[in-house]
Amino acid sequence: MNIKTNFLKSGMTLILFMAIILSGCSKVEDDIPEQPQTNSNNGYTITISDGYGVLAAVRSVSLTTVGGYTVPVEVNTAVAAFTSSSGSGTFIDAGTVTLNLKSLTKAANNSYYYQNLMDPLNFSSITWNVSGAGSVPAISYTDDRQIPQYTDFSALPSTLKRNAGLSIVLGSTITNADSVYVLVTDYNGKTVLRRMGGNASQCVFSGSDLSALSAGQGMIQVVPWNYKTEDYSDRKYYFIIESAYTRQGVTIN
Repeated sequence: MNIKTNFLKSGMTLILFMAIILSGCSKVEDDIPEQPQTNSNNGYTITISDGYGVLAAVRSVSLTTVGGYTVPVEVNTAVAAFTSSSGSGTFIDAGTVTLNLKSLTKAANNSYYYQNLMDPLNFSSITWNVSGAGSVPAISYTDDRQIPQYTDFSALPSTLKRNAGLSIVLGSTITNADSVYVLVTDYNGKTVLRRMGGNASQCVFSGSDLSALSAGQGMIQVVPWNYKTEDYSDRKYYFIIESAYTRQGVTIN
């Protein structure tokens, strides 16, 4: 299986997840099933509830089978979006946006993203710079938080029986996270989601929860994340650090 193709497949689910996160931008304390949301090839769908922008550094780690061997593939990327009014779903131009001096690409809907596999981002430090345009002010921000971790990644199952449900241990395997989202997705685009606080002990899907998925191939993602807000020109902006751990090629029975 091609590594690049597999990453792009998990990346689409990752951006789907980003859309769900940014619909609320709040630390999660409960366990609430969510319906899947979609993204467009013209840009990433992001909703900001009470701020004027979001800038997210995203670490993606995927277990991928190549030539019969299962290997971890790690890629760092970034997503950003800005609005003219709080809570708006319409994005506006913000000028040049960089993370660690690497420029993000502006999509047709004015969202920004970075996915250059030939020139990867390094997250040893995280520094954002936005030149600003129109109502978006110039922004310079260096994050002081650690990247969220999930240490039990290799224990994610390669086979899933829908009627048996699924239980994933979290607890001490999660660090540096305010919240954790767990997604199970089939390759037909159906997703089941749980969102929990960063100290949740486990994530449980019932057989009923998983019945919406199609038999075949899919993926399981555990996504710990944290955030801060900062004000620029009296406007709130969200800065997110997220890690997405994906088990690819899960057999769904």
